[in-house]
Amino acid sequence: MYIQTIKKRRDFLKGNNAPYVAMPSVVVQSYMRTDEVAETDDSIMMGITCSKKIGNAVTRNRAKRRLREAGKIVLKGIGLEKTNYIFIARKSMTVKAKFTDLCRDIEVGIKTIHAREAGQ
Repeated sequence: MYIQTIKKRRDFLKGNNAPYVAMPSVVVQSYMRTDEVAETDDSIMMGITCSKKIGNAVTRNRAKRRLREAGKIVLKGIGLEKTNYIFIARKSMTVKAKFTDLCRDIEVGIKTIHAREAGQ
């Protein structure tokens, strides 16, 4: 599976109405792509959001790096093709949490969203 980065604002805005799960160290949002590109592209897309509430630039960049690596690890195992995943950093918790706990929170969040979608 190929993991791409969400770069366009419109793709992040689509996530506003998407199902989400708030975990202790991260908020996970997920939605299936339905545009014309999704018909030919089977990749998984991952985006990271980190507001100024998290802290200064150094803290925000550290939170983004941690979320990026944890997201790649987890999505390789359980990510669905043609799906966008957005990870939102949480104040002080994303940076302070152990990396294994961060990975576990992302994994549990994704599995919870998938279970909700399958139950509908």
